[in-house]
Amino acid sequence: MTDYIRQKGTAAFGTRLRRLSERLDRQVLALYREHDSAFQPRWFAVVNALCDQGVMSVGEIASLLGITHAAVSQLRGELIKAGLVQVRSDPSDGRRQLLELSSAGKRTVVKLQPLWTAIAAATEALCAEVAPRLLDDLGRIEDAVEHKSIAVRTAPLLAKRSRKG
Repeated sequence: MTDYIRQKGTAAFGTRLRRLSERLDRQVLALYREHDSAFQPRWFAVVNALCDQGVMSVGEIASLLGITHAAVSQLRGELIKAGLVQVRSDPSDGRRQLLELSSAGKRTVVKLQPLWTAIAAATEALCAEVAPRLLDDLGRIEDAVEHKSIAVRTAPLLAKRSRKG
């Protein structure tokens, strides 16, 4: 059977990235389960940011990771429920909440660090094997889309089409 999404080429670029991300997440989730961990792949960036940076607000995490405040807020709820993160009030602004790894979160980081190192090494080997420039190219695509959005890039193409119609 042919791969419908691949056949769509660049029209399905975002779909292919999401599909690959979901596939990788499923495989990493299976590794977590094999290592007796309830950790979720989607928690990785926030947990690592808190591990590396220490106490942070939701907004600071969102800015650091380049994702939305809403996405971090959702993850915050999951991480609190899982017992990995705790919340405290900002001493300089009691309305603002600060997140930090809980004791259980710190233990989880120590437990998973060897697995994360192995996953990173396996991913590096995979990229070296099949796409040695992938991460550099991905970075360039991220920068280019930040500099000039898809909406801006499509505007002249759509304008040209509407003039013909």
